[in-house]
Amino acid sequence: MNHIIDNKISIIEKTHQYVLETDPGLNFQSVTTVVGSFFEPFDAIKIAKNLCDTHPKYKHMRSEQLIQEWQTASNHGSEVHKEIELSIKENIEPSEPKATSALKWLDKYCMKSDIDVFTEVIVYSTELQIAGTIDILAYDKTADVYEIIDWKTSKKIKTRSFKNKMGNHPVTSNLMDCNFNHYALQLSMYRYLLENYYGVKVGNQLIGHLQDNKCTGYITPYYSSQILDILSAIS
Repeated sequence: MNHIIDNKISIIEKTHQYVLETDPGLNFQSVTTVVGSFFEPFDAIKIAKNLCDTHPKYKHMRSEQLIQEWQTASNHGSEVHKEIELSIKENIEPSEPKATSALKWLDKYCMKSDIDVFTEVIVYSTELQIAGTIDILAYDKTADVYEIIDWKTSKKIKTRSFKNKMGNHPVTSNLMDCNFNHYALQLSMYRYLLENYYGVKVGNQLIGHLQDNKCTGYITPYYSSQILDILSAIS
């Protein structure tokens, strides 16, 4: 069994590659990449052009501007995540309002029991060659159970897809192609790795949706059967 805190594995931030010290030649797929491969890829150029051509909200923009706006939002999300991590690990005061919202929410969350908080925890399986990073792994010492929390800075958490679009793979054909389900599958994969390769019990898996003035927690379902089907499909 793996250990929750494992200094033998690290991530190269620029390339998002996971490297195992004891076997540096092992190629890991990220959890995000694995889950994303079971839905239609996000074609930024095509979607941006379509929105700018047809949607009143974006009529005044060029597609290049919209793509840059998306990239800026992505960079902002990364900065928020970093500030949360530095606040928890090194007690550095955050400047981003969304990071402050996350930390206030986490403080209230920890009041419910005797909880240890671990941030940016890498979980992996050498057998599956899959790895991912959990934003917050919370250990309830009283109940002897872990909970997974993933921060999201998306404008909205959507539980329904545009025009009721479904996943484009047999494994996901019964799931709406919306960000809630993408996130739920990512969290489910983390949970599968924790329970099967770390031998720990996982309770809830949550999305912490960050806005400037608040954080809203969403409990997501454990898509255990879909995870087994995904692993079968990629093996």
